[in-house]
Amino acid sequence: MLYFSNEFIFLCQSVFVAFFAIGAVFFGVGGLTSLVALCALLSNLFIGKQATLFGFDVVTCDALVIGSDIAIHLIYEYFGKKAAEKAIQLCLYLSIFFIGISQLFLWYTPNVFDTSQSYYQAIFGPMPWIIGTSCIVALMTKVLNLTLYHLFSVRWGRKKFFTKTILALLISQLFDTVAFTLIALSSTVHSVIDVIIFSYAVKCIAIFSGIPFVSFLRRFLPFSPHSESEK
Repeated sequence: MLYFSNEFIFLCQSVFVAFFAIGAVFFGVGGLTSLVALCALLSNLFIGKQATLFGFDVVTCDALVIGSDIAIHLIYEYFGKKAAEKAIQLCLYLSIFFIGISQLFLWYTPNVFDTSQSYYQAIFGPMPWIIGTSCIVALMTKVLNLTLYHLFSVRWGRKKFFTKTILALLISQLFDTVAFTLIALSSTVHSVIDVIIFSYAVKCIAIFSGIPFVSFLRRFLPFSPHSESEK
């Protein structure tokens, strides 16, 4: 088995998610909306996966969180603000569905041939609290992210995709990190400040790893963004 450092894997993951965000544009608004929801759901599914990155002990799902918000920006650019708002609403709707259906599966009484119940219980058992908290914070974060991106777009128009995306993500992800840590983790961690600093630092690395790649490839897409009036 090949060995790669956690840092290398994380950077590859960030670029991988960014690449698929760009690719989703070719499937239209449906493809991008699906990616918004899928990244959000997977980030909650893998939120328990921890590793040491750049000297910090953190969860490893930040690239997915950033990827979901990048897809929202792309929806805004190519299909308008209303389509981006719909994507956020669908993301919340599917998250609620995922919480409910995962718990219904856990409620089945396993038979003697079932050897997977304990594994599913370990993964999906904490889901109502984790996804419930994450849904509330993520919804507020995505609304903030879209609002900021819209304000920057009003100021700069279609130009400066890189700058608009970076600024919107840096601000909204700071809010996300602080809010989620205080609501979900404040009673379980030794130092809230350390968790906020470390988590936000890793998110910043994910942002600066993926956005230049998206910004570069976007120049070669054969799609024409909607006019400002359609937004």
